[in-house]
Amino acid sequence: AARATERGTPLRCRRAMRATRSAAELLVGSASAPNLHARPGSAGSGGGGAGSFRGAELRRSVKSQSAFAGLTKHDFGHALGDHGLTWEDTIVTAVRGQALKKGVRPGWKIYMVDGQVVNSGQDIWARFQEAKWQWRNSSVCFVTDMLAIRAEAARARAAKIQAEVERLARLPFEGSHDERHMEMVNEEFKFQGYVDGAENRSITLRQLQRMLVWSGAHCHRWRDPKTRAKLTIEGMTIYQINHWLLKPATLEKDCSFTEMLTSQKQPPAWFVIQWWGEKLQELVMCLKAHQALRQVPETSGFWIGAYANRQNSWQDEIGLGLTNNAMYRAMELARFKVVMTLDQKTDFKPAASQLSRMWCDYEAIMCLDEPNVELDIAAVHSAGNGTQARAVVILTKGLTEAERDAERMTPGSGYKQKESRERSFSTDIIERALAVTIQKAETSDPSHRDAILNILAGKEQGQPPPEDSEQYAKANKRLRALFALTCWRRITAITADDSMKDLQLAITDAIRNDTWRELLSLDLAFMNGAASEKMGLAMRSLPPSIKELSLNLGSMNISDEHLLALGGILPTSLESIDFKLDHNSDISNVGIANFMTNVPPKIRKQAMDLKGTGVSKEFQERGDTLEGIKSAIYEEAQKGNLCTTVNLLPNKEARGRMTYQLERSKCY
Repeated sequence: AARATERGTPLRCRRAMRATRSAAELLVGSASAPNLHARPGSAGSGGGGAGSFRGAELRRSVKSQSAFAGLTKHDFGHALGDHGLTWEDTIVTAVRGQALKKGVRPGWKIYMVDGQVVNSGQDIWARFQEAKWQWRNSSVCFVTDMLAIRAEAARARAAKIQAEVERLARLPFEGSHDERHMEMVNEEFKFQGYVDGAENRSITLRQLQRMLVWSGAHCHRWRDPKTRAKLTIEGMTIYQINHWLLKPATLEKDCSFTEMLTSQKQPPAWFVIQWWGEKLQELVMCLKAHQALRQVPETSGFWIGAYANRQNSWQDEIGLGLTNNAMYRAMELARFKVVMTLDQKTDFKPAASQLSRMWCDYEAIMCLDEPNVELDIAAVHSAGNGTQARAVVILTKGLTEAERDAERMTPGSGYKQKESRERSFSTDIIERALAVTIQKAETSDPSHRDAILNILAGKEQGQPPPEDSEQYAKANKRLRALFALTCWRRITAITADDSMKDLQLAITDAIRNDTWRELLSLDLAFMNGAASEKMGLAMRSLPPSIKELSLNLGSMNISDEHLLALGGILPTSLESIDFKLDHNSDISNVGIANFMTNVPPKIRKQAMDLKGTGVSKEFQERGDTLEGIKSAIYEEAQKGNLCTTVNLLPNKEARGRMTYQLERSKCY
């Protein structure tokens, strides 16, 4: 309001001409360029040497770039009366008294006063005032070359106009509909062509970075649509980029933003679960780190709803069901390879806001029925070096391709790389993931929350969703198990203290409580610590409903006794087992035979990797099939009888009690 008018130009006119040269010229006006062709009217009294500073708020001091030729010097004394000069900026506008008698003419430029170069009317006044206080003469050098004066005035005016153009370019836009804003958007992003199927509209990291760079160069004129706070690229969220760029750019063609970047189908390599309140820079950081970790080609895309959906009409898909929507189809195209990006903790919210957002949880629920889903979790953390630097830590369910290559070269090295990579991932985030509750999740639009809860509860759309439902409980348990499986090795691979032990038990409980799960794969290979402790965590994690179980127990120092205990606790629903028991030298033929006698009766398929164990060559060669290992056990039994020896010994630590040792061997 304070700047409602400037040089008599109404605010509504200025808005229409913002950041244009014509607008700047209108605002600068002619007052800053004195009339050098005719004698101007008085610009103010010269009494006491004070000049006029009309239009000073728009002028800047302009230093002479080179010395002028044709300087004329005159001395003015106070004993002879007023010096008789009136000036505007450094240009003489009127003369009288001494100045008139000495032949000074309007249009001359005051260049120096008392040997000091002056750059403004204020400088001239100060020099004259100093001489007056000291009651001495003033020596003034004038530039009398009118061509040079006019040239300098033109340069000064051009500089002022350019400064005004730059000032106008920094003024905030009234909104995303601003004409100049739309000109800049349309100049950079042009419609490329429609792409059928939102699932085919992923965005590459290079395309995403192009948008980020352009937004960073233009967002100084953007304001938050709700708070009107100034926006910066460092704090820009997808909500804000959607308001200022995605929706305006795609409104005319009713297209997705991806269709402003390419007309070709871009099937996704990975599906991204993210929150619109997440900082755009943090999202790009996570995807850049993930692309490097997973060796995703630069030409492959990430599916992100904000860019793949047509933001001016996508709401038509809300409420269509878990598998009847573009998000699920995009997951299918990506072969259910999913990465969830988590934001950093701030003063206003905890870390990993995505876990409490309805849309993020809903997208994760979509992949629960896919047995081979690959969920990676990428989180932004402080680098921990005492600076504001940030780093991305990524949890993966299994080894990456590079880690598998390292494992093939040197057994155990790939697992060490994985544990080192994941070590700094926050356990606080894991605790939040294990407590996710879908009915408490939030949405920015309450109608979206109602629609999603009705889908989960199996209710008709348009009705208020139930406060509680068995389907909510099912979704919560299955979601927690999904997160627990990705976090499994990060928590169970370390030696537990009291606090970590609670989290380890929470991980195992989350997996076991997913009673709808039919396939389970757990990797314990090369874990440090007592084998009994790690095996206990694995056995505690087994849901009663699973039909297929895969366990990697390689290099765990397990023995026949561990196998015997494992066989006795396997769920009776099991139909298929795949155990990697390699490089456990304490496993013998007897241990394998005892294990096979304890497995559930429904087992129809079995494979065991027995390389590097204490079993015979026949067992190693036939361990990959159920029929093969059974025939090997039968042939071994024909060679002699199985003998079990129990030794009872006094317990030195507990007087009056006995301990026993169990040994099994062949008797021939």
